[in-house]
Amino acid sequence: MQTLESEAARIFLEALEDHEPSRRNAFVREAASGDPRLLQRVHVLLRAHDQSNSMLQPGQLLATADFTETSERAGTMIGPYKLLEQIGEGGMGLVFVAEQSAPMRRKVALKVIKPGMDTKQVIARFEAERQALALMNHPNIATVLDAGTTDGGRPYFVMELVKGASITGYCDEHRLGVRDRLGLFLQVCSAVQHAHQKGVIHRDLKPSNVLVTVHDAAVAVKVIDFGVAKAVGRPLTDGTLYTGLAQLVGTPLYMSPEQAGGSGLDVDTRTDVYALGVVLYELLTGTTPFEKERLRSGGLDEFRRLVREEVPARPSERLSTLEAAARTTLAEGQASDPWKRAWELRGELDWVAMKCLEKDRERRYESAAALAADVRRYLADEPVEARRPSAGYRLRKLARRNRGQVIAASLVLFALVAGVAGLTVGLFEARRQEAIAKRELEEKEQARQAEAEERVKADAARAEAQAKEAEANAVVKFFDEQVFAAARPKNQDGGLGAGVTLRDAIAASVPALEKGFVAQPLVEARLRNALGTTFSHLAEHEQARDQFERARALFTRHRGPDHPDTLRSMNNLAISYDDLNRPADALKLREETL
Repeated sequence: MQTLESEAARIFLEALEDHEPSRRNAFVREAASGDPRLLQRVHVLLRAHDQSNSMLQPGQLLATADFTETSERAGTMIGPYKLLEQIGEGGMGLVFVAEQSAPMRRKVALKVIKPGMDTKQVIARFEAERQALALMNHPNIATVLDAGTTDGGRPYFVMELVKGASITGYCDEHRLGVRDRLGLFLQVCSAVQHAHQKGVIHRDLKPSNVLVTVHDAAVAVKVIDFGVAKAVGRPLTDGTLYTGLAQLVGTPLYMSPEQAGGSGLDVDTRTDVYALGVVLYELLTGTTPFEKERLRSGGLDEFRRLVREEVPARPSERLSTLEAAARTTLAEGQASDPWKRAWELRGELDWVAMKCLEKDRERRYESAAALAADVRRYLADEPVEARRPSAGYRLRKLARRNRGQVIAASLVLFALVAGVAGLTVGLFEARRQEAIAKRELEEKEQARQAEAEERVKADAARAEAQAKEAEANAVVKFFDEQVFAAARPKNQDGGLGAGVTLRDAIAASVPALEKGFVAQPLVEARLRNALGTTFSHLAEHEQARDQFERARALFTRHRGPDHPDTLRSMNNLAISYDDLNRPADALKLREETL
């Protein structure tokens, strides 16, 4: 027996990893390998887990589950319906695919109360779900076809068979983009609005209760499972239907703050608007506003505090802060990577989702129709009514959450203000006098600095004028003593005779540049540029190149590679390379100059 219980516990824990009931049941049947006793024990554990609203740890259930045999299985007849397979299980009922043979042949979904669950309160709740579905006639809500009682006296009802995946599973499987996801979400809003108009609050909206079906290429949403629905303004059944003050109704991840407060009587249609906001958040980000592990690990009190007080991150912010592994997983089910999706959500979609998730229901959308209208505005590129909460509103919320600390801080602040007020008049006059004295000192200092700057400018101008004068004198001296001296009589102080040519005079002056301007390298550079240009005009291209190369080297060393003088010498050198039929060198040098 212990071996059987251990194996049932192992399969149960593995089955919890899958959130889709249909896939979970298939896994359990395969894992049980046809052993009916083992299959029954795993199903009992799963039922106990579902009844706990997922607020208990799995280990707490293993020792407390009541192993009661289920009489319904494939092949069982309930009224005119033959059960084919179990496809779902909730807190109080089992859901089967059944076949009806008369008066027509069709497959339907049949929901029956579990054995052992037929208490007065559960039967009343089951009847309420049946009546809630019977009230509605909407293409996005599963239709009730029939109802009755089993031979054992347990009630059942028959619905249209909805074959499809959860809305989040369908969107991820088909990698739908934001606009396509919003299109499906609008169908959910339409179904919920219809239920509200019929006076029914669902109270357990979540992706697994919103199925997407495809029929003749048309994609449609079906809202199911009104098992914890509440009527507004009229009873759904004549039986006793009561929700205890401390009892949680719904699924914690999708539960509104007023539901988490424990009062099932104090909810209205805006509770469903909150749940729609959680579903929208999950469609956009791939995760819920509060993580499942965090809700489960903190216990009931921490869960209530989180849902009622802590503001979740905006959808775009949540996507931007995902860890690498989570981003990879999310990208597999999205039409765009998380970074692009975060950018797409930033702004209006953030505001729409966060307006649904407001803690104060007065600040939420007043109805599912109002939420749908804002989504349509977004899709039509029109301004949405949702807006970012103001700074004043956020400050008021902070003060309300920390009332004691705010009162204490206010008293301290009042005492400080009163004390400061007594010093203000005297300090004001003292600081005014101090400001006058400081201003006078600053004006004197500014005048002194201005005078000093004028002296520096005058000295710099004087030094620059002297340098230019010295440079001009050196150039004049060079041409007078070296170039023009070539016209002197031959062999007289370097003279070449009266018949000397300009070419010879220039060539004779070149050696004097080597040692005549050691202390004036920039004068030497400019003279070499001038001699190079002259040689170029005289078609002495080799000598022109030599002078330009020497000029470039001097300017580079003393002016830097980017100085205009350096760049002009480089351009002159490139021209001489062209004259020497060296186009490749000329092109390279021109590119460097440019």
